[in-house]
Amino acid sequence: MDNPDTITEEQENIFKVVIANNISAMKISKILSEHSENILTTDYVVTGLIYRLMIKMTDDEMIQSMNEAETILYASSDEDENEENENDEESESIEEDLNTKRKIKYNSCNCDICNKCRVCLLNFGEFITTDHLSTIYKNSILETCEKHNLILS
Repeated sequence: MDNPDTITEEQENIFKVVIANNISAMKISKILSEHSENILTTDYVVTGLIYRLMIKMTDDEMIQSMNEAETILYASSDEDENEENENDEESESIEEDLNTKRKIKYNSCNCDICNKCRVCLLNFGEFITTDHLSTIYKNSILETCEKHNLILS
């Protein structure tokens, strides 16, 4: 009988894919912030996740993101604790009004990535997922937006 505390190879591969997807989405979010006021906002993070759901990675992006995911997945716990402490300090300094419903904001940059992000935001509601994992991603984005009173499109 398998030990319930160990993960299977299939589960490990799913973890890698999820981490790789999130790494890539955060890169998109960073581009959005750099092309505007240079502040990473919730809006840009959500937009990055939507972009990555709707615009598939190239082979090179996938390889790079999977390599980064493996690095994160197999990093020592000491590194994780240091990163968590840094993230806690940063999140305390940025407060957003989570009680007011508002539309997700986007920048006005006309580069290819920023344009595609705006198109993705506009079309997200009609986006049809093609597999179980993408359905989970879409539902997660919708639940997060609802929880934080963010209106899409």
